[in-house]
Amino acid sequence: MTFLRTLLILMLFYYGFKLIVKFVLPFFAQRWIKKAQERFNEQQGFVDPEQAKNNEGEVRVSASEKQKSNTTKKEDLGDYIEFEEFKEDK
Repeated sequence: MTFLRTLLILMLFYYGFKLIVKFVLPFFAQRWIKKAQERFNEQQGFVDPEQAKNNEGEVRVSASEKQKSNTTKKEDLGDYIEFEEFKEDK
């Protein structure tokens, strides 16, 4: 009787594990892949086509940090020194 009970428990665990792997694991894997794809798209700056349709005709101009730091005022450049070339008589 103990052998049959142990065999039945092992079979239940085996088939339960098969069911979990077949149905539940793909669901979580699909959610994980979707989240990873969204993070990748955010990092790369891709725009969702649905959002692009909603903002059609809208124009935005923005400068990146590199462009902002390159714009300097004339005062920040320092002093200007003018040099003249001259020839010496021999």
